[in-house]
Amino acid sequence: MKREELHALIISQLADRLVRLGVEEHELGNGFDLVRSGLLDSLGYIDLVASLEQATGKQVDLEQALETGEATTLNGLYQLFQ
Repeated sequence: MKREELHALIISQLADRLVRLGVEEHELGNGFDLVRSGLLDSLGYIDLVASLEQATGKQVDLEQALETGEATTLNGLYQLFQ
């Protein structure tokens, strides 16, 4: 899956939360941290990863990914699923 497709998928999964919190898509740069920003809590992040796994057909080692400290950023998600 291309980065642009993955980005669109992530945005579609987060659409309701973005509207509720008043976050615009253009504010979501590569370093935007989904958890630290409060957009997602830890369970919401795991749900997002599970949804992306299902959509892409790729399973990720979330425990190992979280050790890097960047897995909760958009760029971290792109790296996990490319």
